[in-house]
Amino acid sequence: MRSIWQTLPPRSFAILLVAIFLTFVPIGLLTDVSVLGVNAPAQLITFAVFSGLMGVSYFTGFRRYRRLLPIVIALHLGSLTIFREYFFKLTAPLAPDALNARMRIDAYATALAFGLAYVCFMWFFRREGARYFSAHAEIELAHQIHQLLVPAIDARIGRFTFAGASIPSGEVGGDLVDLVQVDGRWIGYIADVSGHGVGSGVLMGMVKSAARMKLLTIAPLPALLDDLNDALVPVRKPGMFVTMACLRYDEASGLEFALAGHLPLLRYEAASGAVEERSIANLPVAMFEGSRFASAPVPCEAGDLFVLITDGLSEVFDAADRQLGLDPLKDTIRRCAQLPLGELRDALVSTARAHGAQTDDQTVLVVRFS
Repeated sequence: MRSIWQTLPPRSFAILLVAIFLTFVPIGLLTDVSVLGVNAPAQLITFAVFSGLMGVSYFTGFRRYRRLLPIVIALHLGSLTIFREYFFKLTAPLAPDALNARMRIDAYATALAFGLAYVCFMWFFRREGARYFSAHAEIELAHQIHQLLVPAIDARIGRFTFAGASIPSGEVGGDLVDLVQVDGRWIGYIADVSGHGVGSGVLMGMVKSAARMKLLTIAPLPALLDDLNDALVPVRKPGMFVTMACLRYDEASGLEFALAGHLPLLRYEAASGAVEERSIANLPVAMFEGSRFASAPVPCEAGDLFVLITDGLSEVFDAADRQLGLDPLKDTIRRCAQLPLGELRDALVSTARAHGAQTDDQTVLVVRFS
């Protein structure tokens, strides 16, 4: 979590510090009550201001060092004693009327300090509440846009059936699953934008827009990835990149796949019941200017399954910090290979969830050739 110094606007933080200062001022005023008003006025003002400043110090200087808090409190009280013993002299005991007047002044000053502190806290909460709810509304809008950009996939094209879904780890995800068909040819792909949150979601939207423009021609996979890389490098935030896994089919050239810094394609071979990993060495998209990509053919027989996943499924950790990996997911594919694709997709997600809590976007695309 970022420090409050980084998350609060300077004006809001100043209002908060004033509120804390005023909350602690009465501690100094109460020292006058404990000695029945014999503090000199200068001494009383010093104690009040010193207590307020110590309160601000507790908040700004010791929030990360809570173990030191008892020591700081002891130093605070010791400092008050030192002030009293060496810098200020107590006045003579007050007469009853003067004492009553002094106690009323202390009470009024305490009530005024608490009242002003309350006003500052309410001012702070109103400012930050408005800022929070404005940001929350924007995030909710981004969440709705994300749902429109990344709908679940349940489709059939010729002899191929498809099921896919992307489950974000927060309100806005950086993963993408998509399927485009033109004249019986199709491309299915998943993408994983580095990082999390709104920034990744924005780049994900740009990936889909750019990919869709190119995919309308059902271009070869290397050309698609080359063009995506050239389009995204100038506009992405430094350090951000996109890993992708793609499948493309047309009747003339058959089925091909390409990976851009992504997990292997998992192919279930119906004839043998084996699940193999297919990889190809390419850099992630938008990592470097001028990167070029390659693709490779993949066998395709009746009953075969092709599974694309993001690392949000495989890189799940249990309570002992053990990573799930690909093997349990491959076991799930073998066990559920004959189920409807939607159930297989859900079984893969359940395998990851059974191993550990979701900490990253989880995306899967399953394709069956029948």
